[in-house]
Amino acid sequence: MRLRSLIGKIGAKYDRQLPMSSEAQGLLRRAGVEFEQWIPAGHRAQGSGGRGRAAVIPSIVIFTVGEEARSGLFVAYLFAADMSTVTLSLNQGINEIAEEVGRAEARRTLASAAADIRAALRPKDVTGLDATCDLRSTTQLAVDYERANILSRTYRLDALPDERTMITDLRRFIRMYARALDARARVGQRLSSRARATPASKPAQSAHPTRLITRRRLLVGLVSLPAAFVVPAALGLELLAEDEKPKPPPPPPGPAPQFTIDVSQHDWDHDGGNLDWTAVRRAGIDGMCARATYGDPSGFTYPTYHFGDFVRGANDAGFLLRGGYHNLVRGEQASINRQVDWLRQELDAHDANWALLDVERYAEMISAGAWPRWDDVRRFDDRWAAVDDRVLVGYVPPWNWRNHLGQPDLREFRGPLIASAYPLDERADEYQRLYARCGGDHGPGWAPYGNRVSEGWQYSSRARVPGAASVYDMTAWRISPEQLYTMLVGDRG
Repeated sequence: MRLRSLIGKIGAKYDRQLPMSSEAQGLLRRAGVEFEQWIPAGHRAQGSGGRGRAAVIPSIVIFTVGEEARSGLFVAYLFAADMSTVTLSLNQGINEIAEEVGRAEARRTLASAAADIRAALRPKDVTGLDATCDLRSTTQLAVDYERANILSRTYRLDALPDERTMITDLRRFIRMYARALDARARVGQRLSSRARATPASKPAQSAHPTRLITRRRLLVGLVSLPAAFVVPAALGLELLAEDEKPKPPPPPPGPAPQFTIDVSQHDWDHDGGNLDWTAVRRAGIDGMCARATYGDPSGFTYPTYHFGDFVRGANDAGFLLRGGYHNLVRGEQASINRQVDWLRQELDAHDANWALLDVERYAEMISAGAWPRWDDVRRFDDRWAAVDDRVLVGYVPPWNWRNHLGQPDLREFRGPLIASAYPLDERADEYQRLYARCGGDHGPGWAPYGNRVSEGWQYSSRARVPGAASVYDMTAWRISPEQLYTMLVGDRG
């Protein structure tokens, strides 16, 4: 499922008058699984539409290990009570603190902590974001969220931005989340040191120098410590900039990686037309792949546009590797046969010389029960091998393999594999610099799964290439150009 579709459908279909079995409540309950494709390892997501009765403020909350909604820091999508907006918020739990000092004092404490955490972030981290949010309700939970908000970005539900923008915003907030956790930990260390240095006449909370300072004790301590201790400087901590962090050692010498670019009709629409394929090729890109087909032409399907335009432009620019990909959907053998034949026809019609099978779960597939299972992948692979001599590459994201395909043995798939693993810090950048920043030839996309190491790694959807007006999906291959051509095309010209 796409992030934009998930958020949009919840906003469009959520109704507090409907039972807990409604479609929007089901989407909220499934959010934890869906978000695994967008959040890094060590994080989890949880959707909530209430318990027993529908919530006024439905939410999807993202935690890292050790954090919780009652007392920790988290990132959340908070839907306004009137379902007009959804707010992406870096926020704080209040319940445990409220149990210690009362809700009014807890709100004041968290509002102060929020201001100090904002001060700890670099100016470029907070540019364009809001320090407040409006959830259109005076209920206790809504006010708690508003008071504890650190930074936010609010979208109108009837005018959500495009998919890439929403994913970029989410990853930006997760990066800020990590920095906020770092700031809070340092505050704990400083308060602990000050507590040890405080005379016995100070408040009781400072009288136990060896006691572990937890999240709750830290924030309660902010209420009880002398005012001289609780100043913005206590939380305004310097955080390492990206270029100041330790860098991994360079990889050993080997073949320079090759790169292929992935495009679809959305890129055509976004950029207002075709790419400058000659400039793309001169920038060092070895091949391209565009969406050719989606689904079963006689069953569940979505239209695809501009495949021929993309491939012709690449061919005219001298690209030797011109691929087309198919979004697989679930089906019996007759459906799989139609899907295979449809992809073959499109490749032949436009002189594309390699094929890719895209195995993913989009929102529309899930709603229709049409997302592919491993049996569908096997049947497609078998049918392809029986009727076509072109190499079939499989795009099997590790999150999908792990959570939805049953963790099969990927050695069963005949052709090369592409894994996807996007960096936490996915700022748009020139495609080779971005690859190096993601770990390069030792990056996470080369980790084994399913008893295989993938031949390709789609390492970002934010790569910049001369001749391409926007940002694109990019795949790296750790082999020479000759080896890449032989692997994808074989003896076909």
